[in-house]
Amino acid sequence: MLDTIPAPPPEHETPDPPGDPLGRLAELCARHRRPLLAGALIVLLLAAVVVAGAKDRWSNGGFTATGTRAAEAERVAARYGADAADLVFYVRADKPVDDAEVAEAGRRITALVAGRPGVDAAQSYWTTGSPLLRSRDGEGALIRVDLAGSERDGAVASRALVPAVRKAAAGLRVTATGPAWLNAQATDESERDLERGELLAAPLTMIILLLAFGSLTAAAIPLAVGAVSVAGALAVLATLTLTMPITVFAINICAALGFALSVDYALFIVTRYREELSRGVESRRAIALSMATAGRAVLFSAATVALCLSALFVFPLELLRSLAWASILVVGISSLTSLLVLPALLAVLGPRLDRLDPFRRFRRGRGRVGGGSPVWRRIATLATSRPILCGGTAAVLLLVLALPFLHARFTTIDEKILPKSSEPHRTAQLLRADFADPPERIIPVILPRANAATDAPAIDAYARRLSALPHVAHVLADTGDYRAGLPVRTSELPASPPEATAADGTTPAVERPAAPPEPGRPAVVGSVLRVVGTADSQSPDTVALVHRLRALPAPQPHLVAGKAAELTDTKHTLRAALPYGVAIMLVGTLVMLFLFTRSVLVPIKAVLMGLLSMIASLGAIVYVFQDGHLRRLVGDFSTGGTLETTMPLLTLAVAFGISVDYEVFLLARIKEEFVRTGDNTRSIVFGIEHTGRLFTAAALIVAATMVALTMSHVTLLKTVGVGLAVAVVVDATVVRGVLVPALMRLTGRANWWAPSWSLPRRPRDTGAKLPDARTEAHPELVGQAADSAADGIDRPAG
Repeated sequence: MLDTIPAPPPEHETPDPPGDPLGRLAELCARHRRPLLAGALIVLLLAAVVVAGAKDRWSNGGFTATGTRAAEAERVAARYGADAADLVFYVRADKPVDDAEVAEAGRRITALVAGRPGVDAAQSYWTTGSPLLRSRDGEGALIRVDLAGSERDGAVASRALVPAVRKAAAGLRVTATGPAWLNAQATDESERDLERGELLAAPLTMIILLLAFGSLTAAAIPLAVGAVSVAGALAVLATLTLTMPITVFAINICAALGFALSVDYALFIVTRYREELSRGVESRRAIALSMATAGRAVLFSAATVALCLSALFVFPLELLRSLAWASILVVGISSLTSLLVLPALLAVLGPRLDRLDPFRRFRRGRGRVGGGSPVWRRIATLATSRPILCGGTAAVLLLVLALPFLHARFTTIDEKILPKSSEPHRTAQLLRADFADPPERIIPVILPRANAATDAPAIDAYARRLSALPHVAHVLADTGDYRAGLPVRTSELPASPPEATAADGTTPAVERPAAPPEPGRPAVVGSVLRVVGTADSQSPDTVALVHRLRALPAPQPHLVAGKAAELTDTKHTLRAALPYGVAIMLVGTLVMLFLFTRSVLVPIKAVLMGLLSMIASLGAIVYVFQDGHLRRLVGDFSTGGTLETTMPLLTLAVAFGISVDYEVFLLARIKEEFVRTGDNTRSIVFGIEHTGRLFTAAALIVAATMVALTMSHVTLLKTVGVGLAVAVVVDATVVRGVLVPALMRLTGRANWWAPSWSLPRRPRDTGAKLPDARTEAHPELVGQAADSAADGIDRPAG
């Protein structure tokens, strides 16, 4: 049973919170401001050197699930030369590729490629005679290259290999594609995008902060904190590349996320600091009070965002786990910079924070962040006076924004992440157009234990059944070419694995499982049947074909490799892990918000609001990047009617965390006023009125930073930028401004109900002053009767 606590007096003066650890930390930082700021400057200078030294250490892959059947099949396929090539050269001539002069040049180029550092093997039409490597018109051929080492090593090797091949191919036209060259080009593009993004985000943020604070000095402080946060985070990430794979896309994403969050955190703290100064509080004490209140909320919010991002660890994709580590790190550094560097900066400036105000003569005491906003007061009043109409309208709007998500289709990374003008993209499109059997349509089916000589009848019967499956164009096997269940001609593919020219120009043997030879003839163990589909690897028909290939009985255990199989298994793995990731976000957020608010209903409401923001963001991503709308607004990009799987997951985790982040600051202000007045509706209006402009500025800062990502030429980065920009703007306006006040008005005083077992023990004399520890338990209510708040007040005294 909850007790009734006498309502505290209406004064707004914030008492000094003795014993508060963040307050003491702020005082310590203010006292030692010079060494702290000198250290921050050193971080800025060293970060550029550290990040530049990690250029070739960033990871480029990790977009497919590990530990799947397709991953195992791909490893086995590599032993037979049937795996997907790391690098593909498309060589065009003005005459047939079988011409003696062209063939000689082709063999020479293939030998050159095989002899380059970082190349395991190379094979081409001129060394294998495979029809799969010759174009329809006979004037083009492919060179397939297997690169040594990791995906990162392959990208590094391709940067040297591609120019060398072009230089050697005199009289021939050579273009390149494949995962290694795609990764190298995407890495280079993302680095250029980072420079452009910084040049765009910083001025936009400065303008927003100047309009919000009305002072060049005050506006510069969050920018300085953001710069130190990003520099420190990137330096730590670059160092981590020595011990673990960190995706190259973490540079752009974490720079944008770190800058946005650190500027937002600084905005909240500086706003509270200015409020304390406006009440006549001395500068040092105002710093301590600001850190004990807004600083505590920043720390809690950062922990919540990090918790949401930790949900990415349940997905067995190297890219997502890499981004989870990087994002959690940048969130932590952003909050620590706000808690350490910001007090030092405020101590240096003190009351001079509002100097250089270009709008002073026009302001007349209004318009700065932190004060009440008449516009947001009217919006909140309308939402609380007609909660069903306003709340229902807002909910319908969010659901309409989410509608496109109903037809979302997901895939793995391909050349469409780069512009159509990029070489990997152009070459991949040429392969689809010029070759009867483009490489991506080939699905290797491997019989590791088969003997091509002794098991020929069984292989023949199996190939016939495979070729009769729906969406199969034909099957190339050791025993021939099959279409619609019948043999067509003798296969031009060699019965043994395709020849590969090694560094010394010889044809090395491909490693195979050992098997006892048949008397009188050597045995070739293992057989590869190349199933050529009728659609691209991302097509639903091809995915269905993969399931049929796995289900069709084979003469012995078989494996299905290829890009379509990887896509199928990756999607299945993500679907299986998704409920666990969502559970981590939701349950963790519920627990943390319950501890923060001492309320049962408010955390549930906050989670629902976060989910609405998430699905609205997903709908926007599908509408733009899958359906291909708003190109003029976000810049040109390629779409195949699908979405890459990993970036929407990252966007959802960050968007949900930021939504809860804003909820924390709003609830702190609403509950503060509720404890002071006991009026639920008035408290809601007061909270929206005094945080609406702050949230608008914070959301615009995040959106401005994400706009820099939308200007990227890499579609993956565009996806994150658009998704987060939509999420924060919708959350700060529709959700915080309309839906939250409407719902809180409907639930009334039940907002702050909590079971008695969850409340701290109260002293017998409820009118007595509570000890400081109680104040520390709820710093968001410092100065607003922390004694009542700590008891989880249900109803104020009338």
